[in-house]
Amino acid sequence: MSSYFIEKTSDTSADTLLAVGFAELLRNVLQEQHRPSAGIVIRDAGPYYQVDTPTELEAGALQKLSPFAMLAALKTEKYVDKQATDGYRLRCFDYQREREKSTAFYEKLKKLPAQLRRPEALARMDDNPVLAELIPPSPLLGHYQAINQMKIASSFNELAQRWFYLKELQGLHVQILLELFSEPDNDLERAVQACKQLATEHGLKKDMFVTALQILNPTTGKGANATKARELTRSIGNQDSFWLLELLKFVGFIDAAAPYIIQGSKDRKTYVLQPRKAELGALKRIMHDFRAACWSSTAVKLDVLAALRFTRTYVDHRKRVLKGEAEEDPFEPEQLYSMAQGFEVTSYKDLGSAFATINLAALNLPRWQPPLRTLEDAEQASALLDEHLQVIQRIRSGRPANEEGAEEYALFRAYRDFLSGNDLKPLWVFTTMYSGYYISQRESGKYPQQLTIPGLEDLISMSKQTQYATIVQDEGFKRVAYAIRQATVNAQYRRSQQRDRTYEVRYGLGQELMREVHYPDKFILAISTFLHQYNAETAREEEKVANRLGRALTSQDRRTNKLRGSVATTDIDHLVTLIDAFGAEAVCSLLVAYGYARDGRPATSDDKNADQQTQPDEDDASIVSAAQ
Repeated sequence: MSSYFIEKTSDTSADTLLAVGFAELLRNVLQEQHRPSAGIVIRDAGPYYQVDTPTELEAGALQKLSPFAMLAALKTEKYVDKQATDGYRLRCFDYQREREKSTAFYEKLKKLPAQLRRPEALARMDDNPVLAELIPPSPLLGHYQAINQMKIASSFNELAQRWFYLKELQGLHVQILLELFSEPDNDLERAVQACKQLATEHGLKKDMFVTALQILNPTTGKGANATKARELTRSIGNQDSFWLLELLKFVGFIDAAAPYIIQGSKDRKTYVLQPRKAELGALKRIMHDFRAACWSSTAVKLDVLAALRFTRTYVDHRKRVLKGEAEEDPFEPEQLYSMAQGFEVTSYKDLGSAFATINLAALNLPRWQPPLRTLEDAEQASALLDEHLQVIQRIRSGRPANEEGAEEYALFRAYRDFLSGNDLKPLWVFTTMYSGYYISQRESGKYPQQLTIPGLEDLISMSKQTQYATIVQDEGFKRVAYAIRQATVNAQYRRSQQRDRTYEVRYGLGQELMREVHYPDKFILAISTFLHQYNAETAREEEKVANRLGRALTSQDRRTNKLRGSVATTDIDHLVTLIDAFGAEAVCSLLVAYGYARDGRPATSDDKNADQQTQPDEDDASIVSAAQ
C-alpha cells in the first residue's frame, strides 16, 4: 500500500476536488500498469487529505506509461483541437447533441404520469418498460453545462488538451505529482521547477500557471485578496495556480461535484461531497446516483433536498449490500457520517457577463441517522426519509413552484438547521411553524403532506434522545395530543372535505400554545383552557346525539356519528408531571408535533383518500429546470 497527502491550502472545496482528482489519477495509472485499482481510499486527516492505494505503483514503469485522457474536451461551435492528428485525437463531449437529447427526453417525460416523473422512478429506469424506452442525456451534462455557462470552456479545454498531448511524457509528470504529494507538507515550488525543467528539455509549453477559476476555487475571484475595498473597483487580474493542480481539480469536479441552476433564476449552486473515509469507486457511484435523484429547486429548498436525497441514496446502497445484491460493501463501517461529513456548498450570482461567488457554506448530513447493520434498519430509514421528502417537496404556496415565499423560506431554514445538527430541537421549531402552514394550505384547497406519529417515533428512537421518548410514551401526553389533532387537522379536514361542521376548527392553536412555553404557569393555563373548551364541545355533541337516539350512547354509536373522545383530568395531571420533569418548551413542542401529525404512514395508492394526499408537487418545474 502507498499513501499520499494533499495539503489543505484553502480550506474550501478546492482542497477536496484536488484530493479526489489525484485519487482518480492514481486509479488511471494503476489500470494502465495492469494492477488492482479498486480500493483507493480518501480520508480526511485534518490538515490534509490522505489517499491510500491498495498496491504500490511501479515507479520504474512510469516512463513507459501508456498515454490516457483525464478529461473529455467540451465541444462547442468554437471548439478547435489544433494538435489532433488522424491517429491521435482527444475525445470530446458533444455539448449541443447532449442538450438536444436532454430537451427531447424531458419533453417526453412531461407527458408521462406524475409517479413516473419522480426522481425515484428515473433512478431505476430499467425497471419500468415505459421509462426504459427513453434515451436520457449524458449524466455529465450538468457539469459541462456549468463549464459552458460560466464561460470557461476555453480554459477547461486547454487543460484537457495540454495533458492529453503530453503523450509519452505523461508518466514523468505523474512522477512529479507523486513526489509532490509524498509528504504532508507539499513542496509546490519544487514541483513547479521540475515541471519547468521537463518543458525546457522536451520543448513543451513553459508557462506553468493558469487562471485559478472560481468554479474550482471559490475564493479566488478578481480582487478577492485585495487589502482595501477600493481595490475592487480597479482593474485587478485573476489569481494563478499550477496547471497540473487545476487539471486534477477539474477531474475531481467531474467525480465529486453536483452543479445546479437555481430555479427561477440563472444563479448557480455547486455541492461538493466532503469525504471522511471513502473508497473512490464507491464515492463516484454514490455521487452518480445522487445526481440522478436530486433535481434543481429554489435556493434553500435545494439544500434540504440535497441532504435528504444523498442520505436516501446512501441507504439504497446499504440495502443492496444487505440484500446480497452487491459484491462487496464499500461503506465500512455502516454509518453515513463515517463515510462523508456533508457538502461544501458554493453559491454563484449571475452577473450577465460572468458569475461571482456570493456565499460559501457547509451542509452537514443527518447525524441522527444510525448505523444500518440490518435490512430492517435500512427499511426503517428508507420509510422515514421518504416521509420527510414528501413533506419537503410539497411545501409550496399558490405562487409558481420555482418561487419561494417568506413562509416557505423560514420553513426550509428551520428544517435545514435540523438536518445539519445532532439535536431534534430545531425539528420542533419546524413542526410548530409547519402546523400553521399546513392548516392554511388546506384551507386554500392544497394538499401538503403531514408528518406521521410512527415517523416521529422512529426519529426519536434513532436520535437516542431519551427525554423525548419518555414524554411521547406517556398516556396522558398521547390523549392531549389526540385532542389537539381532533381540534385542528381532523376538524379542518371534516369541514373542508366532508362539509361536516360538527366541531370548531382551532386555527393557530399550535402557535398559541408555543407563545406561552417560557412561562410554565401560563402554558398550563393555556392548555387547560383549551382542554376545558374541547371537553365542553365534545360533551355537547354527545348530548345532541344521545337526545336524538333517546338512549345512552354505545361505542358503535360514537363511531357511527364520528364523535371524538374527551380528555380526563388524570391526563392533565400526567402533562403537569411531564412539564415539571422536562420543561414546558419540550412538552409543548412535542404536543404540537404529535398533534398535527397523522396517526399512520402516508396513504398508499390503495387508500381511498390517496388522491387527496398526492399531487405532482414540483415535478414540472424540476423537469423544465433540468432541460435548460
